[in-house]
Amino acid sequence: MTHAVPAALLGAALVLAAEGAAASTVYGIDFPGGDMSFADRVLRFSPGFGFGGDVAPCNDASLALGVAWAAPDRYLGECSGYVSLGEGGELVLGFVDNFLVPSGDDAPDLQIFAGGDHDEHFMAWIGAGTEESGASWHQLTGPAGPVLFGGSLGFDIDSLAGVAPGMRFSLVAIYDMPRYCNRETGRMVYSVGEACGTDNQNLPYDGPWAGVDIYGLGAISTVPAPVPLPATGLMLAAALGGLAALRRRNG
Repeated sequence: MTHAVPAALLGAALVLAAEGAAASTVYGIDFPGGDMSFADRVLRFSPGFGFGGDVAPCNDASLALGVAWAAPDRYLGECSGYVSLGEGGELVLGFVDNFLVPSGDDAPDLQIFAGGDHDEHFMAWIGAGTEESGASWHQLTGPAGPVLFGGSLGFDIDSLAGVAPGMRFSLVAIYDMPRYCNRETGRMVYSVGEACGTDNQNLPYDGPWAGVDIYGLGAISTVPAPVPLPATGLMLAAALGGLAALRRRNG
């Protein structure tokens, strides 16, 4: 059985939905879609290696969700607003109430808020579809190619091979490039010139942080996801209730 929704009532619901999408600026970057722009689901997290010491690792992937924020840790292992992937760790985040879309120009469409003490190297992909049914992945590239480093980065997805107008993406996968020791030079690869360490993985340090730190990702170019009919019905009820109350006050 199908249920028709009157166009006028559906329009009222869409107006209500749009009211919650006020633009916002985060770390100097404008997000026209507001808080809706940011990832809100952890689909998969496989922490890497390199953690150590007597402090629990910063492995709470939910800290990468929502509006991006991070602050200096006040004590060892506070993990203030970010998740550490670990050396070779993998994180897949998803957008639930919106899609990342091409903007049709060369402006950044996606912002990955990343950090780390050693200009951690990582790679990233955007995905269309779902992991369950098989997503179509497109690798992001930066100034130096597919290996990304240097903190937070913006990406123009229009420039990616295979990305066309009208495509919608709901997944972002991030993979930390594990540092390893080049025994000929005595220096770590995928690092910033650090000397090889003395532990069994030759890492120069360990602690609650390892690999790239992710403290958010947001779709600068975005559209809302379709509202399911049950949710639409609730929004319509709220809209009609508000209209009725307004008529009573004006009557």
